[in-house]
Amino acid sequence: MASETTRTSREEVFDAVKNLRRRYVLYYLQRYGGPVKLGELAEQIAAWENDTSVSEVSPSQRKSVYSALHQTHLPKLQAAGVLRYDSDRSLVRSTDKAARLDLQLASDPQTSLPWHQLYLGLASLSLLVLASVWVGLYPFTLLSGVQYALLVISVFGVTALFHTYDLRRWRRRANNAAPDFILEVND
Repeated sequence: MASETTRTSREEVFDAVKNLRRRYVLYYLQRYGGPVKLGELAEQIAAWENDTSVSEVSPSQRKSVYSALHQTHLPKLQAAGVLRYDSDRSLVRSTDKAARLDLQLASDPQTSLPWHQLYLGLASLSLLVLASVWVGLYPFTLLSGVQYALLVISVFGVTALFHTYDLRRWRRRANNAAPDFILEVND
């Protein structure tokens, strides 16, 4: 019975985040943390939706987003348990459930190499090379075991440096992008 409740809850959460505007809400809360005023949230979402800066959002754009958030989107996200909305004080804050959801959604396979596959491949190749050295297969006897170990460590080190560079480059691009670049759910 517990798994049925968990499945229903997860389905509700994923149903709630199918809407782009709701993903914007979750991203903004995750990015800036703490309670956020609904007006501030509405201005930023209107800016993202209209591909402009917050200072250039028109009053009608802000009001449209504000109303939709207040009437539809925030109650739906609250029902899914990913945020708390205090309508009396116009404050919105994320929950622990939202933080876990963000980790599930915060992957964008088009932004970088499949690093996990690369590391798995390197580990497999390294194991094969070191096993060949251990049993004394030619041409693996040309270098000592220590030299091969240093080679393996160096390859992993260089790969980790490229991975770090790629991650920083992705974060710089994502920092200024609308959140759907980061939070993606198949609609």
